Amino acid sequence: MSTLFKPVRPYPLPANAEIVDKDGKRHARVRDRGKWVLFPLSADGKQYLKPALKWAADVRMADGTRRRMRFSPNRDASAVMLADLIKKIEAERSGVRDQYADHRLRPLSELLAEYKQHHSDRGNTPKQAEQTRRRCELVFQGNGFVLLSDLDTAAVERWLAERRGLTRGEGGISAQTSNHYTTALKAFGNWLIKARCVSENPFRHLGRVNTRVDVRHVRRPLTADEFARLLTAARAGDSFRGLSGPDRAMLYLIAGMTGLRASELASLTPDSFALAADPPVVAVEAAYSKHRRRDEVPLHRELVSELRSWFVGRAGAQPLWPGKWALHNEASDLIKHDLRAARAVWLAEAATPEEKAERETSGVLLYRDHDGRVADFHSLRHRFVTELVNAGVAPKDAKELARHSSITTTMDRYAHVGVRDTAGAVEKLRLPSPAARRGATNAPEGTAGDRGGTGAATGAADSDDEQGPAETSEETPSSVGNNNPPESLGKEGFRGQVRSGEKVHPRGVEPLTFGSVAWCTCRKCLVF
Repeated sequence: MSTLFKPVRPYPLPANAEIVDKDGKRHARVRDRGKWVLFPLSADGKQYLKPALKWAADVRMADGTRRRMRFSPNRDASAVMLADLIKKIEAERSGVRDQYADHRLRPLSELLAEYKQHHSDRGNTPKQAEQTRRRCELVFQGNGFVLLSDLDTAAVERWLAERRGLTRGEGGISAQTSNHYTTALKAFGNWLIKARCVSENPFRHLGRVNTRVDVRHVRRPLTADEFARLLTAARAGDSFRGLSGPDRAMLYLIAGMTGLRASELASLTPDSFALAADPPVVAVEAAYSKHRRRDEVPLHRELVSELRSWFVGRAGAQPLWPGKWALHNEASDLIKHDLRAARAVWLAEAATPEEKAERETSGVLLYRDHDGRVADFHSLRHRFVTELVNAGVAPKDAKELARHSSITTTMDRYAHVGVRDTAGAVEKLRLPSPAARRGATNAPEGTAGDRGGTGAATGAADSDDEQGPAETSEETPSSVGNNNPPESLGKEGFRGQVRSGEKVHPRGVEPLTFGSVAWCTCRKCLVF
């Protein structure tokens, strides 16, 4: 049976120590932590024995070896911890072993390094692997998590909520970025299960937030005129971020006509283009594609001729746009630079001071317009999808050209439809002709201009070919006492054949209250 005790450690006896007897044993009075304390002396009398701070016990493990286990400075807490340890040892001796016990004390930094390697082994890009690892690391550091056993979903939820409440300058994040962190944490938790480190995902119940209530980066597609002016300004511009003006113009043109992402464009070489194929295409290799497969995007016929002349003198295996312009947000710096130049030219074209003042208040060619929407490099991809939708391309084809996994992403996020587009859609509707509308006002139901025929506007005759009177309106209550009974009587009022010249009560409005109505079996009169 294991017993709790405090192990002692010998320390050299100081020169000013006072030797005294206590309970028949020699002790040394030593100053410890500002106080005079009695400690027992060693057998040779040259050292004093100081007990450890924590209680300990010598425990026989499941494999038969004995180990000294240290617990807590509190004796009662140490007794509970010792009992739990003995229970686990007995269960392990019986064949029941906690296979996750050793992993709970592993540092999270070590696990994150293995997780990053796992992403690399799966063929993900180094950028994606590092981004996922970094997001998890930021959350762990922000919450003070060091070991695997420290992970706490509630603490992560509070941390993300606090970050969403801050501004961007204060280190805040948007709802969409918060969901990116959640996705990374859930993926890390799933990997922990596969690596046999935990039995369940510690972030299984971590929920995502509604991105529509906190949108901080809304993109807008450039209009046709803005896009043309951007290309003109870039073509006439100087070198920027290692790219010449004509190269930047061709970069924008291909991005706006193919929807390729910045990282995909940075990987293209002249060999990536099959201009003589039918149809001509540009290929993005799987190593650079977002969904890790080789993509072929068709090229516009008019774009092919411009590419042929632009490829003159360029090596087939060299990148068309070399450098680090596609890393981080530097691609947006390119388009921001050329948008400023294009707007300056547009403002200078104003014919009068009044027109110039009006243009200065406009959001045309602004990187961030007055509504907070931005026209960054990725907005060229938004323009590509929007132009497809405006051209009447089928949603399925737009989804395939955008290379999205879900058509919801294509139509809800990338296709920007303005009021002019919706107004044009409304104009495609057909209104009823004026004659049909005038006739519809005279008909009691559905059929326009039908005043005596069959159908919804007329009732059916009785089996004995006896016709009933027309429906009675509130203005003619005397007709209730007519000897000609109605065709039928129900909750909706009288139903019968409509006679020419008689008033028709609107459908759904009861002219009379029939709760007190009774009528005889001969159906020749009504008794009130």
